[in-house]
Amino acid sequence: MSSIDPPAAAEIRLLLIGPPKVGQSSIANVLAGRNVFPIAASSSSSKTATKSPRHYTNKTILSNKHLLIVDAPPLFVLKNSTSNEAEMKSLAECIAYISPGPHAIFLILSCDDKKNDLFDMEKIVTTVFGSEALKQSIVVFTNIDRLTEKNISVEDFINNQCKQQSLLDACDRRYLTIDSSTNDLTKHETFIKQALILLNNLWEKQTIFKSDMFNTIEKELQHIEQHRLQDLLKPDTSIVEQGAMKLAVREQLRDDIHSHRELADSTFFTLQTHLQTIFKSLVQEVARYFEENIASS
Repeated sequence: MSSIDPPAAAEIRLLLIGPPKVGQSSIANVLAGRNVFPIAASSSSSKTATKSPRHYTNKTILSNKHLLIVDAPPLFVLKNSTSNEAEMKSLAECIAYISPGPHAIFLILSCDDKKNDLFDMEKIVTTVFGSEALKQSIVVFTNIDRLTEKNISVEDFINNQCKQQSLLDACDRRYLTIDSSTNDLTKHETFIKQALILLNNLWEKQTIFKSDMFNTIEKELQHIEQHRLQDLLKPDTSIVEQGAMKLAVREQLRDDIHSHRELADSTFFTLQTHLQTIFKSLVQEVARYFEENIASS
């Protein structure tokens, strides 16, 4: 990604959300411009497995800004959701990575609706992040090559056959499609160009998504950052150097959240009240779903 007019920030943060086995990590690699997210790790996981979120920062790809891509774990499987601590900790880690909030959210779904059967993207996003998050989101349909095999045009699929009309409307019809039959990053230039156009249009209206949950964790992270910066900043440190140091400290902090149990537990504790409310809502939605399906069967 290169030709773009991003928000006036030193770092651009993109969050990817999707059910298992729809090519989410492949999309992350396309956006990163290199294969940095292991694809086998997510594709081989079960539908209920908890996988740690993964992040990658490219320091040169986006107009000399840091491009942070967070590949969220497949813990948003609504109809199989449980309120266990492992899933909540994984979500806490993901939120800490993308704090103080994403500049854009990519909602990854397959053109094969069978792969989306266990997943209500709109309900999950609004439950976890709030309805305002959809105003900062772009829907990405993978496996578009399968439509070609069936002689179905993208327009026909989007307008007539896709079951995600409510989600598309909530995202102001922002969507992308990608051929998932190849992992050759050089063959995805059209996808990147279209993504840049949508991102530019999105950022004309709003540059970053924030919520009380992000505000809560950001206060905690900034407190830790200030403590670490005390040993680095000198009286004659320039504003440019200060900005670079803050980015470096935040990058290290993200790594430490994953590798240091004490810091990970602190992050979870900070967000615990928010997460308990979220998972309570998810469990209620699970019960409602099964009641409706039993009644209709």
